[in-house]
Amino acid sequence: MNKANVLILLVIAVIVLCSPVNAVEFRGAWVSTWGAGFRNQQEINETLAAVKKAGLNALVVEVRKAGDAYYDSKIEPIASDVPAGFDPLAYTIEKAHAEGMQVHAWVVVYRVWKGKELPSDPKHVLRAHPEWRNISYDGKTEAAEGVFLDPGIPEYREHFARVCEDIVKHYAVDGIHYDYVRYPGQDWGYSEIALKRYYAETGAAEKPKPDDPKWLQWKRDQVTAMVKLVHDRVKAINPNVKIQASTIPWGDCPQDFKDATPYREVCQDWRSWMEQGLIDENCPMVYSREGQESGAKYFRGWVDGTKRWSYGRSVYIGMSATWNTPEQMMQQIDAARKGGLQGFLLFSFDKSKSRDARAEGLGKLLGPAPKLPVNHANGIDAMAAHKAFNKGIELAKKNKLDKAITELIKATKLDPGYAEAYFRIGRCYLRSKNATRAHEFFEKALAADPTHEGARKALGE
Repeated sequence: MNKANVLILLVIAVIVLCSPVNAVEFRGAWVSTWGAGFRNQQEINETLAAVKKAGLNALVVEVRKAGDAYYDSKIEPIASDVPAGFDPLAYTIEKAHAEGMQVHAWVVVYRVWKGKELPSDPKHVLRAHPEWRNISYDGKTEAAEGVFLDPGIPEYREHFARVCEDIVKHYAVDGIHYDYVRYPGQDWGYSEIALKRYYAETGAAEKPKPDDPKWLQWKRDQVTAMVKLVHDRVKAINPNVKIQASTIPWGDCPQDFKDATPYREVCQDWRSWMEQGLIDENCPMVYSREGQESGAKYFRGWVDGTKRWSYGRSVYIGMSATWNTPEQMMQQIDAARKGGLQGFLLFSFDKSKSRDARAEGLGKLLGPAPKLPVNHANGIDAMAAHKAFNKGIELAKKNKLDKAITELIKATKLDPGYAEAYFRIGRCYLRSKNATRAHEFFEKALAADPTHEGARKALGE
């Protein structure tokens, strides 16, 4: 074999190795919980029907909107608009996977509240840890987009990592999808805890200016540390779960990423995350009006940029489903395809007066969606476990303790990591005057969740 042929084979090998594994086009939709679409069974059924009609094959559902949970969380408070006894995430996974649709858990990372009054639930992270609140250079505690926590606080990283671990352990999600994984702006990051760490690590003696290069790099490193921690924790549980991020593409796309707004202003170095493999799939939110020349140019500029900074990983470009007609969305999809991207995401796919008509129009242009491979729960049935748990609690309230224990044990068999179910079994045994069995199940609760406060108190820790 001559040198020319060897060189050709090497080039082909590099292309194959650097190409994204998933050859099926990712056709996704963001579904938020600020509007209708994912909060109850009827909304989910209607959303799934619209997604199928539109020719899509993936849902990115907002399971953590503002430090709350649209699933059976062991760590954070259940959102107030979730019907009692219902698990939106479990139901969506069951129904979507049956249709060959992926489900990605959309978690808002640093923005945890909107409004000046603190949340009332003591389990809410902002109520439990007001000292983690992000502060601006001039002392503001609420940004234009809401209340953020400070990326420079390692304790919050650990809390958020536990949230993501909890989801991946108990649900067959296809991915964890970050949003607001950044600072609110260049002027933010001045919590007392973060500043003390900065002084200790860098030797600085004075409060840094917002545009101080050393300070900005330190802040980028804090956000990246969160991304790496969660990546490592999630992959240790299930390496098949993808890590995605909604990333910032504000302003025109520059040639050098260090000139880009996400890098300079909000310390979101998503280029390096792709290069290092800290995220598997980049979802830049390139919302623009295709009908305007400037909007079409902006969109295509970021198609080129995100491809250039993809390092062989998948890019699913975010498009506006509300500013564009189905025909205009199709033009942007074609631009993404020609640019070598692997898919797209529509924002947003919440219920609206125009959703069904837009879905029908887009579906006629796209055609039926190819099915994506879906994740499996390794024997965990979160929805059935949640139902058994709720039934057990109702029986316990009626003092039918033996039957309650039976249902709660059923919940732990369906989901072996269900710490709260183990704890409630222990409580039932205490009421039955069986301290030995109670102690046994309190220990099981603590083994499943070492931070479970009820179990700790019951065991005298």
